[in-house]
Amino acid sequence: METTDDMKAMKKNISIILSAALALVALSSCDRHVPYTEIPFVYFDSPNISVYEDAGEIEIPVKVKGATSAFSLTFEAVDGRKKDAATGSFIPNGEKGVDYNIVDNDASIIRFNEGETEKIIKASIKDFTGTLTGNKDFTIKILNAGTEVSLGGFSSCKVTIIDNDHPLKKVLGSYSASGEDYFNGHKDWTLTLVADPDDYFKVWIDGILPDFEGDYLSGVEGRNHAVYATFNKINETTADLSSFSIRAGQKFADPYQDYDIQIVSFSGSSYSTSGSVVFTANSEGNGFSSSAGFGSYIPAENQFFQLIGPVVTLVKKQ
Repeated sequence: METTDDMKAMKKNISIILSAALALVALSSCDRHVPYTEIPFVYFDSPNISVYEDAGEIEIPVKVKGATSAFSLTFEAVDGRKKDAATGSFIPNGEKGVDYNIVDNDASIIRFNEGETEKIIKASIKDFTGTLTGNKDFTIKILNAGTEVSLGGFSSCKVTIIDNDHPLKKVLGSYSASGEDYFNGHKDWTLTLVADPDDYFKVWIDGILPDFEGDYLSGVEGRNHAVYATFNKINETTADLSSFSIRAGQKFADPYQDYDIQIVSFSGSSYSTSGSVVFTANSEGNGFSSSAGFGSYIPAENQFFQLIGPVVTLVKKQ
């Protein structure tokens, strides 16, 4: 039998619980009326841009979103470096005062006035046309934008200076690619040939397949799905531009959803992880067509991710 004191204690506990519950409801109700505040941030549109060495003065836009008052940011230009194939050590590969200069901003400070959404960093590019120097690069990094403005996802921008005397200059760049998807019908996408930083006769293919378009140049960690191709060498400064070869069996540098993926060639109902897919220049001189179809294969699952063919055509974009 419950005593009077027990009943009083129970009522008191119930009262405390109800009060706490009502307080939580009130707090939750108040929270629903708190307006969302966007945190201002500064950023570059892309983490990578490419220019030819005769570009002269270039402009690199820096943008801000969400800022409601004036602020200043600081940035720095970082010289490029690359690994020396012979020694394995890193060596300069783009030097301020030699290959490029920042124009009219020695203090490396940019001020955004109230209402401004974009500022420009200008750089001048040294032209070494006539001398095979190889591609150079440098990176603009935003260091600080004060306490009220944060750094966006792309807070640095790497500028690659393409050597005008590069043996593959005429074929580097973006192409309109088209072919038949073995599973889903016709596909059109963009494929880009990017110069290898060390080998004049090797390119990296960004967007080898429609489902992996733009991964190599995006700069997003964990999304390097490029494969390489090679052109035949005539001499140290000349390449045979009539064809290039993609070696089957290559794996993407980064897996996709934890699966290693290989490039395979295929013809009819058979596929191969060895040999090469050869792209031959067309008669118009503005593109290439493949000798076979190709696709992506997941060895661990014995499954194909995508197959394009039996012929893939490439037409260079202007």
